[in-house]
Amino acid sequence: MNKIPPIDAPHTIRLIEDFIRTRVTESGTKGVIIGLSGGIDSAVVASIAVRALKPKNVLTFFLPSATTPSSDIGDVKSLCSQLGVKLTEINIQKLIDRFSEEVQEKEDSSILRWANFKPRIRQAIFYFYANRFNYLVCGAGNKSEIMIGYFTKFGDGAVDILPIGDVYKTHVMQLGKYLNIPDCILTKAPSAGLWEGQTDEAEIGMSYLQLDNILYGLERFQTEVEVADYLQIPITEVKRVRSMLYQSEHKRRGPLIFKLGIRTPNIDWRIPLVKPSDV
Repeated sequence: MNKIPPIDAPHTIRLIEDFIRTRVTESGTKGVIIGLSGGIDSAVVASIAVRALKPKNVLTFFLPSATTPSSDIGDVKSLCSQLGVKLTEINIQKLIDRFSEEVQEKEDSSILRWANFKPRIRQAIFYFYANRFNYLVCGAGNKSEIMIGYFTKFGDGAVDILPIGDVYKTHVMQLGKYLNIPDCILTKAPSAGLWEGQTDEAEIGMSYLQLDNILYGLERFQTEVEVADYLQIPITEVKRVRSMLYQSEHKRRGPLIFKLGIRTPNIDWRIPLVKPSDV
């Protein structure tokens, strides 16, 4: 067993570029919409999308709320300037406040339903503009977070494509360095900005490096004992990650469909990703 190895950044980036171009071409859309957070994941995705599609076909959005760190907008603008892409900024706090009034419940971002409400508003806005301009909504979820369910169902998980969905967070950082992402983004603590002072690693309860090493071992069918012994960590940490894997499975699947017919959508009636030539 080995700890998670370095990634071949140039080769991986070329593969992701091909993936983005293929999905845009096959869908008949003009490009992609990407929500920028000021973090490394969306910065890497936007950078690769620009390489794949050119700046004019990549629309970037920044949708802050009252809990968004003030430094994020400067970081986002630095990235957009470097990439040469158009940035649209929409503050969603008024939408949150209006919703709060309508449901007669005070907003409290420390409560899960309110924390999840923000990414769901953002995705609704992304899809509004995606429909308007005939673009795909491009997500920035990475493999580490997807596997443990660290995303909002029908929020940031509701996208058309996930270019780094099979890339561990440790490797995303390596891609970011290769792509010359601004240091202000590379060096900041990962945070969803859901409440003041929130950081991803504190919420997950371990560093991304430890999480990735555990996931890397489990992906290769190592037992919990083998992973814990090799990494020299308590087995309870490995069990906790495995538990997150199973408990979040519903987030990685579409709605469960009752099977009645001979061939059922998403079960045994599957459409290939690449369209046949006669369609």
